[in-house]
This record gives sequence, C-alpha cells and structure tokens, in this order.
Amino acid sequence: MTSILLLSLLLIPTSALCCYGLAHGLASRSVGQHIRDVGPQTHAVKAGTPTMGGLVVLLLWVGGVVLLGILLEWPPSCGFILASGVCYGAMGLLDDALSLRRKRSMGLGGLQKIVLGSLIAVGLFVAFRNQILVPQRIPFTQHQLGLPWIAMFFLHWILFLAVTNSANLTDGLDGLAGSVSLLVLGGFLIISPSLGNALLLLPLMATLLGFLWLNAYPADLFLGDVGSFGLGGIIGAFALSQGLAFLLPLLAGVFVLEAGSVILQVGALRLTGRRAFKISPLHHHFEDAPRPGVDFMIPSPSWPETKVTMRFILLQVVFVVIAVWASVAWNGME
Repeated sequence: MTSILLLSLLLIPTSALCCYGLAHGLASRSVGQHIRDVGPQTHAVKAGTPTMGGLVVLLLWVGGVVLLGILLEWPPSCGFILASGVCYGAMGLLDDALSLRRKRSMGLGGLQKIVLGSLIAVGLFVAFRNQILVPQRIPFTQHQLGLPWIAMFFLHWILFLAVTNSANLTDGLDGLAGSVSLLVLGGFLIISPSLGNALLLLPLMATLLGFLWLNAYPADLFLGDVGSFGLGGIIGAFALSQGLAFLLPLLAGVFVLEAGSVILQVGALRLTGRRAFKISPLHHHFEDAPRPGVDFMIPSPSWPETKVTMRFILLQVVFVVIAVWASVAWNGME
C-alpha cells in the first residue's frame, strides 16, 4: 500500500505539470476547443481554450498502473479496466481530433458514437468475458444476481453506452466532469476497499487532481472527449467487474441526471413542442445564460457557472453517500 500511496502522490504534481505543458503547447499553436452555437452564449469566451487534457490523465494512469502491477500483484480485473479506458479514450481522441480538424464543436456524429461504442463493448465482452460474467450485487440487500451470459451481455453493452455518453454530457462546465468522476472513483474505493482496487483507482484519482488544477474555473485546459469517454469506460468496467452495475446509477447520480435531462428535453419537444429546460444537459439549464425567444417549462434560477459547478459537486457527494448506504447491507453493517 505504501508504494501505491507514494506513486499516487507523485502523480498529482506530475499530472499538473504535464497538463500545463500540453495547454501551453496547444495555445502556442492556436489549437483549442470550438464552442457549440446552441450552447450558452456566455461560453463564447471559452473558444480557443486548449483541450484533450484527458489524454494526460489516461496516459499517466496507465503508466502508473502498469508500474505498480510490475512491482505488486496484478488485480484480476486489471486488463479489462485498462482496456476499457484505453479503447473508449481512443474513441474520444478520434472525436476530438475530428472536431479540431473540422474547426467545429462536433467530431463524430451521435450515431457514429453509438456504433463505435457498441463495437468496443462487443470486443471487450469477447476478450474479457470471464471478468464480466460475475454476480451483481442488489442495492440495499445482501443478495447477488447471477445473470445468463446473454442478459449479462446486454447489461454490459447498455451500461457502457450509458456511462460513457453520460460522462461526455457532464463535461460542459469548468471542473465539473473531472470532479464528479473523482467522487465516483472515491465511492468505488469506499464500497469495495482492497489493495487491488486501490492500485487501479488511486493513481487515476491522483492524475485527475493534477488535471483539475488546470481545469478549475476559468479553465486553462479542457478534459476533451478523450477524457470523458475514457473515464466513462473505466467507471463502467470497474462497476461490472466488481458486481456493482446495479449500484452505479446511485453512485453516479449526476451522470444519470445529465443524461436523463437530454432524453426529457427531446421527448418534451417532440410531444409538446416546448422545451423542458432552457438548455440541456441539465447543468446549462441552471446557468445565467439568457435564451431570448426560447420557451421552456421548468424555471431556471440563473446561477453563475461556478455556483452551478459547486452545487452539482455537492449533489454528487450526496449520491456517493446514498450509494455507500445502499452497500451497507452487503458489507454486513447496521
């Protein structure tokens, strides 16, 4: 455990320095994020901010886990979780690269992301079937549910599509996606404490902390799709391999709210012709971002960006507490 803690502590400043170098290098070449026209107009000032900070996070995490695996014992689920983070991170990197090349906010289209994400999920299931076909814990009980392989495949597929896209949707405010992911990873470690899990999670939490030093408002570096999809892949793989798939919607509650708001927005618009929210995903609805002429159902409090981010982080803390409570019965505590 000493080696894990020492390496993780070293990764915090290393990540911050590498992120600073990436941000400086991209800024010097005028390579930066393009902002959606349909998003809050107050975000126009963010245009040109360097992106793809998630690449640093993933590379340092992979390097740290490989080094610790050589020094210590490899956790049984290590290959599956590493492969999931790398594969979905690569998909996000492709999305970022296309966006920068085309000089617009979207690289891969929505259908392309679903198809490519589905192909990755199928490949992971074939390659790591034994690490995926594990009984899943039932929240608030001491019971496990063992599913036949076909049902487990669909759970695996749906979970990966949901968590990767939800993490990507959450990445819309400075410091939000990184902080929420950090809390989810911390929740995993509280719920399933072990040396192997610490080896996988603490280095990632450390690299995220270093990244957040640059990503705090006003951000000098964005996470990018490489980071949001990569983190989503890691979170999904960890949940499946630890039997926590049914607990994940509680633990990653902010991700669920963000994705649910987009679904509700589309449904309300098609059924009633009115938007449910001022802008979706949900965090934009709470922002102080006027939308003249836009009709929406739910009143917006119009908070500054920093207040929205902080309150969503606090909300995620509540979800972690609920998830830990839901796991108490499993751990035999009262």
